[in-house]
Amino acid sequence: MVVRRQAVAVWAGRRVWYSYVTNCHDQLVAVGYAPVSGDVEYRWSSWRYVVAMAPIGFVGAAAGVTLARFVLPMLTGRPSSFSVAFGAFYVATYAFFFPFASWLFVCGLPAGLRFGSEGIELAAARHDVLGVPYEAVSSARVRWWWPVAMLDVVVGSVDESRVMRFDRGGRRPSCKRKGDQLRFSMPIAGLRSSDLRSELRRRGLGE
Repeated sequence: MVVRRQAVAVWAGRRVWYSYVTNCHDQLVAVGYAPVSGDVEYRWSSWRYVVAMAPIGFVGAAAGVTLARFVLPMLTGRPSSFSVAFGAFYVATYAFFFPFASWLFVCGLPAGLRFGSEGIELAAARHDVLGVPYEAVSSARVRWWWPVAMLDVVVGSVDESRVMRFDRGGRRPSCKRKGDQLRFSMPIAGLRSSDLRSELRRRGLGE
């Protein structure tokens, strides 16, 4: 099933049509006019996202079993009803199904990133697209490591009005205000963090 959504916006004085094409197998995000020389677009990969979610599911399930088997009995003074066999079965089952459930949840509006000629277009999974002109970017970096890496783009509060939001039927982009700066963050599971770091360095945006 393919869903197409379009939004019109003014980007650096130009009227631009953005077409968001979503397909659970081959995702394209924030593509519209023909890219000029130097434009780089990173596409969401289904298999890379599933692989990234697997260790997250395993750690979450193992933490839950550890809490139920060891920590809660210490706090309540009652013996745990969790057997080792049941705990192992639960962790294995949860770790197997969690990545696919997560994939189904986000594949309708996957993550994507584009370094255009005038700015960065960020699209976190299940969120609208955020357009940030290069002149407004104070710093940008990939925080943490696989599989929980995040891309942070920091903008000064004086340039807040230059940041544009393009509707694709998702939630508002994640933003945290600290002092006179705004930090826009997006998880990059399903994208290559090493490629993003290299592109940030190439464009002199950070790291």
